[in-house]
Amino acid sequence: MRTSRCLAFASAFLAVMTAFAPATGEPFLYFATDDPFVEPGKPATRNDIYIFGGVSTQDTFGGALRFWDTDYTSNYMIGAVYGRDFYELPAGFVLGGVAGLGLRFGDDDDASGELWAGMRLRHHGLVIGNVAISPGFTAGFSLVTDPTQIEQERAATRDGDATFLGFVGPEIAIRFRQAPNLELVYQIHHRSGANGTIGDMGEGSNVNTLGLRYRF
Repeated sequence: MRTSRCLAFASAFLAVMTAFAPATGEPFLYFATDDPFVEPGKPATRNDIYIFGGVSTQDTFGGALRFWDTDYTSNYMIGAVYGRDFYELPAGFVLGGVAGLGLRFGDDDDASGELWAGMRLRHHGLVIGNVAISPGFTAGFSLVTDPTQIEQERAATRDGDATFLGFVGPEIAIRFRQAPNLELVYQIHHRSGANGTIGDMGEGSNVNTLGLRYRF
């Protein structure tokens, strides 16, 4: 039994090391200043489609960042986003734009639609062997057909309107050299009035989302 466990552990260890091992001649750990997984002679991808689902949280934006113990509700969101990179900036940053469409629903909320668009700043990321971990941040505006229960409650405290608000979406994306066009993305979908600047609103709503992004 002990020998079998040792062999299983050794096999798993070798599998992980193989997956994370860098290509010949490349450093194991570095910050990328361009696409680290693009094939020689081919242009970097500039377009992407992101499909996601998420759970709404009762907390503010700061509380939603603590995704492991935030106060989740029984309300949800699914959506799709089209993105395009416009400019390669110094130090590995990329400036682009996004436009998204989502459906919000749940135990406390009637189904409502959301449309948003904004500018996206992302980095090519920290490369660890065959894995790239890339941060990004989107900022723009969001329009909904009907505010959620949380948004209505927060609007009532300020005599505001949550129909049209600002939108920000900080994210972390992970992709592998073996599948360079696919990313696993965690993003906070945050709607806000920017302390009364838009719709006389403060906090709007927060949804912790997880999805897949296909780059082409």
